[in-house]
Formats: sequence, C-alpha cells, structure tokens
Amino acid sequence: MNKIIMALLTLIFAISLFVSPILAAENTSPELQNGVLLYTFKNNTFSYKFQVEYKDADGDIPRYMFVFINGSRREMIKADITDNNAKDGILYILPMSEDELFKFAPKVKEWDIQYWFRTNDGKGPVSTKISKLFVLDIESMGLSISNSAGGGGNAGPSSGCGCGNK
Repeated sequence: MNKIIMALLTLIFAISLFVSPILAAENTSPELQNGVLLYTFKNNTFSYKFQVEYKDADGDIPRYMFVFINGSRREMIKADITDNNAKDGILYILPMSEDELFKFAPKVKEWDIQYWFRTNDGKGPVSTKISKLFVLDIESMGLSISNSAGGGGNAGPSSGCGCGNK
C-alpha cells in the first residue's frame, strides 16, 4: 500500500513539473501602445499628460502602470475608472502641471525629457523604449487639423494649391 501511495505521489510531482512550464508558456505578454507626452497651452500656461494604452490578449489586468520621467517612477491612473477590458485596451494617463513636470525634468522648457512606460500583467514586466516625443494635444485644446488651402491629391484647377496650372 505504501509503495502505491509513493508511486502516485511521485507521478503527481513529475506531472506537475512538466505541466507548470507549459501553462506558463501560454501567457501572451501585454502590449503598451501609443505612449506619448501630450502638452497643451492655455492662459499662458503649459500642462502635460503622459498617456499609454495597455492591451492584453489574455485579458489580464495590469498589476501596475508606471511612467518613468528622466528615471523617476510615477504611477499612472485609468482615464476611465470603469474600463476593465484589457483585450480591447485600457487607456492610462498621468496629468501634470508645468511645475510638477519641472521637478522631474528641469530642462523640459528646452523640450529635453526622456520617458518610458512599464507594466506587469502578473506574469512578467513589459517596458516601452525610451521616448523624447512631445505632441500637441489638439483635442483638449479644441483645435482640429484641416487643410485651409483646399489642396487635395488631384491638383485640379479648384484644388487651391496652384500645382499643375500653366
């Protein structure tokens, strides 16, 4: 009887050693997409917002979401607190005033800053590459992109660009 119990325990232990790595290998790492530092200018003051989208094909919610600003770690928050659909994507933000950002990046006035994003779905960390990109947040400033010259791809007489006219 003891031999049978020992054989069963050994078999269960051996199976668990082989199955655990297989199950762990089935995880799809999350993706961090469209990471950016947005800025606005209103009433003679700059404001900033770090933004990144978290996606996970397995639907795993991130354990944390950080932005590193010149090496200093800051925690990000969900743009929509009710959004828990990691498969569809969850937008994370970190709004900062001009003074707050200057604490971490004193050369931001010269547009000199480095940042990257980091997360973990509980199965391993994922980071983006370092970025120095600033993007004007036209949406929050109420602006839109339009071609006021009326130009188009077909340089016809009414295109407004004057190209192709003799």
